[in-house]
Amino acid sequence: MHGHGGYDSDFSDDEHCVESSKRRKRTVEDDLLLQKPFQKEKHGKVAHKQVAAELLDREAKQELKYLEYQRHTKFVNDYILYYGGKKEDFKRLGENDKTDLDVIRENHRFLWNEEDEMEMTWEKRLAKKYYDKLFKEYCIADLSKYKENKVNLSVEINIVIKKKA
Repeated sequence: MHGHGGYDSDFSDDEHCVESSKRRKRTVEDDLLLQKPFQKEKHGKVAHKQVAAELLDREAKQELKYLEYQRHTKFVNDYILYYGGKKEDFKRLGENDKTDLDVIRENHRFLWNEEDEMEMTWEKRLAKKYYDKLFKEYCIADLSKYKENKVNLSVEINIVIKKKA
């Protein structure tokens, strides 16, 4: 029986089955020989482990955000039921909001003194941190003859500020 529903053929040959398995084996070996060394392997229908893990992580994060939002709305509703009020009371106004860039613009200084670092608010610390990350290179330019296309730039100067006694 060859697995065809119980029907057997008198004309079928066992040698024919052996030849087809040899032919299949030979095509696999040929594919390996014909594969170029820089050619990537063909992936099957199963996703790569890393891709699958990233998808699962993303789905888990989305589910967690949804659960956190549900929990938050439950707390707000419970608060309103217990203390009274409206949901509009919980909406925040964005009139006085400032971005980090706004804070840096307000507190930026061209030069910072060591004395200023003693008493610093978070806004000043943020501006100082931004200032420290800037690429600072100073030069002196003589622009008295710029109309003649003659500009004199000094290479590099270290600026030292001294206090007047």
